[in-house]
Amino acid sequence: MIIFETGKISENIYMLGHPVSPMYLVDGQQPIVIDTGFTFMTDIYLKDLKQTLGNRRPAYCLITHAHFDHCGSTAGLKKHFPDMQVAVSELARTILLRPSVIKTIRNLNQSVGSMCHDLGIQVPNPRVFEPFDIDITLCEGDVLRPSDQLSIQALETPGHTWDMLTFYLPEQRMLFASEVLGIPDATGYIEVSCLVDYDQHVASMKKLVDLDIDFICLGHRGVYTGLDVAPYVEKAMGDFNDFYKTVCRFLAEENGDINRVMQRVREYEYDPKPKPRHPELAYLLNLEARVKVIAKKIYNSAHE
Repeated sequence: MIIFETGKISENIYMLGHPVSPMYLVDGQQPIVIDTGFTFMTDIYLKDLKQTLGNRRPAYCLITHAHFDHCGSTAGLKKHFPDMQVAVSELARTILLRPSVIKTIRNLNQSVGSMCHDLGIQVPNPRVFEPFDIDITLCEGDVLRPSDQLSIQALETPGHTWDMLTFYLPEQRMLFASEVLGIPDATGYIEVSCLVDYDQHVASMKKLVDLDIDFICLGHRGVYTGLDVAPYVEKAMGDFNDFYKTVCRFLAEENGDINRVMQRVREYEYDPKPKPRHPELAYLLNLEARVKVIAKKIYNSAHE
């Protein structure tokens, strides 16, 4: 089954906000939220949390990586729930202390206002991204317990970013994969955004695939469960491999011209796709990084 509606996913597990920009909630004696999406979604997340938790409050907020669409509402939640502890990787903590990063996250969140219309969301009082305090850093093998019956394990999975964490709930065989296993668009094409290192990303994908998984909670566009898990993973691996081969061919045909390769990729991967889709500015930044990662791998392979 593919879950593309907010609400209850499984016992004690919820998708809040909007499937295109979800916040996940693992409920228990110490409720835990995972990722905080876009800044303009802050009030929607707060409303959904209140409806789900009542007078209770989240104890922890786990951020998978320091991208604008995964930490955008953290400051707003922290103001509303001041006792909530924000947890990131050590590298993410370092990244989020840089004024230039804060400026970029703020600008990217301000650039996606048009998505409100695409998603059918009304935001009468849009917020501006603000930096937030970090209370805990997590690394490979660290465990948090939302309840006596549930545990969340942190996994270091670099490739999309260097600071990437994914989270595994072994008791329910549930993986909060963020963007490591790609994100499907409206046509079913799965974009695997390897932004920093191709081989590291492949290793991280294999690391997650080797887990016992019944649920894959994606960083965008919903949850795959049961018999739909294996086909999704297979297609993600296939689309990633096809993208690599296509960019290799384009780089050869365009004599290594990154801009020309980006234009050719955009013409089939982005421009014809229906909305809602990745904000254009963020897509182009990611696309440049993806092409450069493959160009670097080709160069390194040729000089080994």
